[in-house]
Amino acid sequence: MYFELTAPDSLTMEMAYFQAQLLGLDPTPMSSLTFNIGTGNIEKVSRIRDKFNLKETYTSDYEPTGYTRR
Repeated sequence: MYFELTAPDSLTMEMAYFQAQLLGLDPTPMSSLTFNIGTGNIEKVSRIRDKFNLKETYTSDYEPTGYTRR
C-alpha cells in the first residue's frame, strides 16, 4: 500500500515522521506538512494516522510512478 499523510501543523508533522522512522516504515517527506509511506503494514500506518490526527490525502495499492498506459 502507498499512503500520503498530511499533518495539521509542522510540530505534528515532525513527531509523526519521527514515529514512522522508529517503526521502520521509511517515510519520505513531500512538502512541509506531507509525507508518504509505502508499506504493507497498514496497522502501523493507521496507528500513526490516528495518534497524530493526520489526514490521508492519497491512498493506493501501488506507488505512483508517473507511467501512464496508452
